[in-house]
Amino acid sequence: MATATQPSLNFPSQTHQGAPVIGTSSHLLAALRKSALPTDPPNGLVVLSGHPAVYRLGTCAAVDRALAGEPVLYLAGANVFDPFLVGRLAKAARVAPARVLQQIHVSRAFTCHQMVRLVTDCLPSALRTYDARVVVLSGPLETLYDQSVPEQEALRLFRTMLAALQRLVQDNVQLVCVSPLPVMAPASRRGFLPALRAQAHRAIDVHEGEDGIWLDERSGAGTRRWNIPRAVWTRL
Repeated sequence: MATATQPSLNFPSQTHQGAPVIGTSSHLLAALRKSALPTDPPNGLVVLSGHPAVYRLGTCAAVDRALAGEPVLYLAGANVFDPFLVGRLAKAARVAPARVLQQIHVSRAFTCHQMVRLVTDCLPSALRTYDARVVVLSGPLETLYDQSVPEQEALRLFRTMLAALQRLVQDNVQLVCVSPLPVMAPASRRGFLPALRAQAHRAIDVHEGEDGIWLDERSGAGTRRWNIPRAVWTRL
């Protein structure tokens, strides 16, 4: 298996409103790793939710681990995997995009039944096949909001998926779930995201401000914040 050499990228020292600022796209991945999206032990479930920017942050998390030579499984419930973003991030790290893309194994689900089957049946065997320990779930709840799916069936599938994620965490798999706010979801299913966040080891809110993208993590120790300036974000 090809292993990409990860360059040394410095964490930014500049601060803004008391929060670290990710000042250039070349050290975006290192900054996210040291702040909002660490993938070092302890393993667990990280949930980013809020602004649709979470989709791009999920891709950033996948690229970061791929640059470190780790195989990554990327499950797309909202068909948003962006190979061009992968290429730009790889080039910023001075690594051939093809080498990074070889490390990211993408599976797409277009229905809630397909997504749940990926998580429950396909993912455990894929982890063994690719010797992977990192999984990015992009929009795992999106297909569950489909109003053509009966209410009780959607609830059953959600509980099945949540139980499967808990088992994966117990097996020391690092899970990064990214999910925007359920704008179009039926009112009865808007509790899915809070329930997912309640199971997370880390829950991070993503929102947009006048000065860029903000990531807020609230815990018993207080709130930690990180900022990606608009000038950096728009260049990705």
